[in-house]
Amino acid sequence: MNKLLLFLFFYLPFVLQFSSQNNDPIVENTELRKVRFGLYAQGSLCWLTPEQQKIYSRGNFGLGYGWGLDVEINFNPTTTLRTGINFSTFKAGINYYDEDLDAIHKTYYLLNDEENFIPWGDETPPDGELYHLLYRKYTVNYVNIPIVLKLKTSEIGYFTYYGEFGGSIGLKTGALVDDRIIPFNYSSDSLVPIIDRSYILEDIDISKGTQPVRFGLNLGAGAEYSLSGTTALFFQLNWNYFVTNQLTKESNEEFLRKQVSTSFERVGIKALPGNIVLSFGILF
Repeated sequence: MNKLLLFLFFYLPFVLQFSSQNNDPIVENTELRKVRFGLYAQGSLCWLTPEQQKIYSRGNFGLGYGWGLDVEINFNPTTTLRTGINFSTFKAGINYYDEDLDAIHKTYYLLNDEENFIPWGDETPPDGELYHLLYRKYTVNYVNIPIVLKLKTSEIGYFTYYGEFGGSIGLKTGALVDDRIIPFNYSSDSLVPIIDRSYILEDIDISKGTQPVRFGLNLGAGAEYSLSGTTALFFQLNWNYFVTNQLTKESNEEFLRKQVSTSFERVGIKALPGNIVLSFGILF
């Protein structure tokens, strides 16, 4: 898989340029606008990959969505710089307690009466209710700015085919989680389950438990269908690999603690997000 991605990154531009020079188009749009604008909607398949895979495991895939505005700067008929702004929702989960793993530990947190997370120092928790976290589904909203090089063929029939690669920066605007938990009563170093089954707590604000910025690499391919002049419908499929941890680092973790003997220690979990995005839109 890695060799295939490297091949696409380094050789796709040359293949597309060769194709644009050697294909005899049936219909070619000779008008070249220096700047084009576009609107699009997108759906995505999302996942989170924990780095400590002996302790945590990847949870369910999630379905994200979004929309955006494209700005394309054409250098020539086959080479374009694509940027703009888009708004997206990322959804994916992590198993915090997976009995099939070798080095699992129990993770706990505290909530107040409004179901907001309570910051937890390094000391033992106060007597009362603790929540054992089994599974967490993240819903994180971003404003994204892509910077992508788009390499196109000449128009073949009514279609123009292209590949693209580049990067993106995302700024978080909000984050919620749905948690599957078991409530425990903590008293004098003892933990007693309040009920013998798990249940789900929904839409808890986790803005302080997720990173404010993410950086990603982007690889994609698609096609434009010419309508008239420079107006075209387009669709494309992109793979995004984000190189930054989505969750807060251990030193800044305020809420989650793991049980070690009779004490509780900070939880440090690193998880890299990724997604595959399908987009449909129109260019003017």
